Amino acid sequence: MTVAFLQLIAVFSELELSMIRARVRSGVANARAKGKQLGRPPITVERIPDSFFRYYVKYQCKEINVTELARLAQVSRPTVYRYLSAIRARK
Repeated sequence: MTVAFLQLIAVFSELELSMIRARVRSGVANARAKGKQLGRPPITVERIPDSFFRYYVKYQCKEINVTELARLAQVSRPTVYRYLSAIRARK
């Protein structure tokens, strides 16, 4: 009896999960059709904060390294690498 009940719950859970997935896919398709930008906005040089550029000059002169630049600008090292790639892409 318990096994049958657990199997029944599993079937309904799977059904509910598939309905949720279908609803999400439909919502994403609808948003794209309306021209909405999905996900994180791309990093551009215009969106990089001024606090980064304040210490970027020292980084270019090799006075500080990436870790120190991240600490001074109060961002993470991966963020520094993203900012640096955006700056290099613009050149």
